[in-house]
Amino acid sequence: MKTTRKHLNGGLTTTWGTLFLAMLFVASCAETPKKEKTPEQEKITEQEPTTKMVSAPKQIISIEEADQLFTNYTERRANAILKMELAEQAAEEKEFVPTRFVTFDINVLKEYIAFVEQEGNKAGTQVDSLRIYLGNYGKNKESWKKKKRNTVFFVPAAKTAEGYGGIFINDEGKAMLIRDYLATEQDTPQQKASLLPTFTPTPPQNQSLILNVGEGGPPPRPDFQ
Repeated sequence: MKTTRKHLNGGLTTTWGTLFLAMLFVASCAETPKKEKTPEQEKITEQEPTTKMVSAPKQIISIEEADQLFTNYTERRANAILKMELAEQAAEEKEFVPTRFVTFDINVLKEYIAFVEQEGNKAGTQVDSLRIYLGNYGKNKESWKKKKRNTVFFVPAAKTAEGYGGIFINDEGKAMLIRDYLATEQDTPQQKASLLPTFTPTPPQNQSLILNVGEGGPPPRPDFQ
């Protein structure tokens, strides 16, 4: 009887020991430590770009509507411009073709928007829109690609102490209205003749925020007929 109990106790001890070892093995597998990233791997992770989806602006128009706008311009503006310019054109000049579009490099536009926002913030205001003005290079341009051709230029608009409108940055770093600047320039009286020499001060270094110098078309061929 004693022998039987001894063997029984020994068997139980062996069973519990085996079970304990098995539990330790499972726990060690479940708690495998994560491998730490090397500095190079951490740097790559930090540089991974996060793509943010952008919704289409509500001002997007259809291709058909854009084509109709282009056709309307041809019939109501471009043909009239062509007729007028050809009537004034010398025989030896290259035949005039009206401007139908103006191209700006997309990276230039991104840089321009960042620049005007930066300058506006520095001047204590916030540029909230861009005005696109129509213009014309006139008869004095040497290049036939620009001579007498239409163009566009961008003017950032913001609120200033004087009101809202297209702005520039004056020599004191303050945002000012372009219309006030031009009115001041026109109202400045001409310097009267004098026997004594006069000192002409250095004009203030204003910072214009107006963008032009795009590539007008044609050429190349426009997208619409």
